[in-house]
Amino acid sequence: MRRRDFLQGAGAFIVAAKLAGCGDNKEGPGDGPEGPPAPGTFAFPQGVASGDPRTTSVVLWTRVEGANPSSQPISLRLEVVKGESFDVTPIVDQTIEATIASDHTVRVLVTSLAADSAYSYRFTAGQDRIVGQTRTAPDANADVQVNVAWVSCQDYQAGHFGAYRQMIEDDRARPREDRIHFVVHLGDVIYETAGDEFQRALDANFKPITLQNSDGSPRVVPPFPQGARHGSTTYANTVDDYRHLYKTFLSDPDVRAARARWPFVCVWDDHEFTNDSWQSMANYGDTVDLEEPSQKRKLAASQAFFEYVPMQLTGAPAPNEAKDFAPAMVSDAPFTAPNADNFVAEPNNVAAIGAMTIYRSLRWGKHVELVMTDERSYRSDHAIPEGLAAVVNAAAGQTVFFDPRNFLPLPVVNIFDQGATANGGSPPAAIGPIPNVRRTSPVGTMLGAKQKAWFKATMQASDATWKLWGNEVPMMRMFIEGDTPGPLNLGFDRILDGDAWDGYPTERAELLTFLRTQNIQNVVVLTGDLHAHFAGVLMDNYDSGTPNPVACELIAAGIASNSLFSFYESASRGLSVRPLVTVDASPLGQSKFVENLNMLLLHGIVSAATFGQALAGGNFNAAKAAAIGASANPNPHIKYVDTNSQGYGYVKVTATQVKGELVTINRPISTPSPSVPGARRVATFTIPKDNPSGMTLDAVAGTPPFPL
Repeated sequence: MRRRDFLQGAGAFIVAAKLAGCGDNKEGPGDGPEGPPAPGTFAFPQGVASGDPRTTSVVLWTRVEGANPSSQPISLRLEVVKGESFDVTPIVDQTIEATIASDHTVRVLVTSLAADSAYSYRFTAGQDRIVGQTRTAPDANADVQVNVAWVSCQDYQAGHFGAYRQMIEDDRARPREDRIHFVVHLGDVIYETAGDEFQRALDANFKPITLQNSDGSPRVVPPFPQGARHGSTTYANTVDDYRHLYKTFLSDPDVRAARARWPFVCVWDDHEFTNDSWQSMANYGDTVDLEEPSQKRKLAASQAFFEYVPMQLTGAPAPNEAKDFAPAMVSDAPFTAPNADNFVAEPNNVAAIGAMTIYRSLRWGKHVELVMTDERSYRSDHAIPEGLAAVVNAAAGQTVFFDPRNFLPLPVVNIFDQGATANGGSPPAAIGPIPNVRRTSPVGTMLGAKQKAWFKATMQASDATWKLWGNEVPMMRMFIEGDTPGPLNLGFDRILDGDAWDGYPTERAELLTFLRTQNIQNVVVLTGDLHAHFAGVLMDNYDSGTPNPVACELIAAGIASNSLFSFYESASRGLSVRPLVTVDASPLGQSKFVENLNMLLLHGIVSAATFGQALAGGNFNAAKAAAIGASANPNPHIKYVDTNSQGYGYVKVTATQVKGELVTINRPISTPSPSVPGARRVATFTIPKDNPSGMTLDAVAGTPPFPL
């Protein structure tokens, strides 16, 4: 097939803007001999969106459906004007078709636009229409300020998407020069399961509650068209299941408003396919037998993502290896051993992963190169296999712990991640009672060999003042001391999250050392995934006695997903480690669930333990002061922690600095009203040019997170 034929079959089109519109559409699309159909015949239930704004192009998107569902194509008219008024001749006036092959979605790459310009666009079917706004990027040498918001993790059943409404209202209150130019979405546009207890909204006591939409209907994901189950988990299994999720999630009025207001630059994380995924492998448990090669699911998930998330992939400006989704024939075949690059070369895995490539970069003026990576499709298996969870927990003296990807022993992760290269090429057969099942494995990887080479070349070649890295999972080390006196001795030093870069420390050190040795400065990493706000400095090698600061990281909490703190609060119930996560200070007029997890990460295990003990003295502030003074900070690179949060991030980039904000909203579980959810706090930061260690926490407006 010719490329244009394929694109039209997939609901994708390319049109060029003109100085004058086509001007020959005397009738609207769908008009018949008896005139246009009545208003209300067609609807746009997922709204409109635009994506990947470049200097002269942007992708426009919508989905249309008829009042009477049909498999027939629906004719759409697309008009684009510069500015806000349609009382001028459109620069695009094009008729296109939305077909059942793409679930009646369309994506239109509009080219030949003017740089650094605002545009309005509308799609019309019959007498029904919908309008959106977008803009293009400035020229690469334009000395302009750049304002970026970033988001992730919008679990439909865990909360409303009011963080987008907050973002819109916050933006309206800003001076015009500080208003958002585009939004980066770092993944988890959808969640692939329905009915999971933890992926439901939680009340003030972190117990599941039922959400209601503004019309009084329950906010739940309706049953999947097909679906599949593992125990109590029901998950998407076919392309129709994944489409079902996008249709549900993107019907939320606040995400619709945000997508209609700004262009988005998106990548996927895990839940667009399956939780904690690597390549095309799924898992829904703590044992190896629940790991499941899922090449067919991966392909279906990629197709639905391509249909519902507007991006420019194939044909984007260099440096570019991205490509549009292309159908493939795959089977769910057992995985073979990984190759030397730690990629599983089993043909069905190769085909499923190769069907679509999303890592890419975008330039926005003189000061911003935005580099977006894919940290799921090419990563190797987690350093500690799920089947070793019980052994690892027993080694720490715990019969029950969190799960095989959280609170992991640092020395085991480090040795396992290094594989056959550990200990100078002589890896140990075991670490204490834990057998080294990775002693013949390649070194762990998050990016994969090809993407890593592209990333290094892109960073090295860019002459932008600042390199913003759209990074899906946390990069900074989140360290917890293990060998401490008393009943809370954890046996090993720990890391918080083995699914993040802490679980792939060898490649993290390689990349950050590369930035240092190649003198690639002014890298700011924008991160999602963690359901918490963090800010800190990235060091080239956290295991070095004298690590060097090379970049800064800002991690934004999820739009609606349950917080990191709520996960640990739930998982620690009944365990001896619970006081490290939360303590009850309600007898002193404080919270029943004080976020001692913040104290643990900012000041260490001795401080977290001391706080709970010192509360017996009856003075909350005195207990906090005693705890903070009890030990040195084990994570001196971390500037800010807010583990019990939902919200978004915002940065303002100039030639001399990056000003950042982490906005924590009120828990988004109340039935939506016309008002915004409200900000509980806004933390602001400054990152000076050429000085990552100079990053500062400037202020926290509102109620600061404990223990600040």
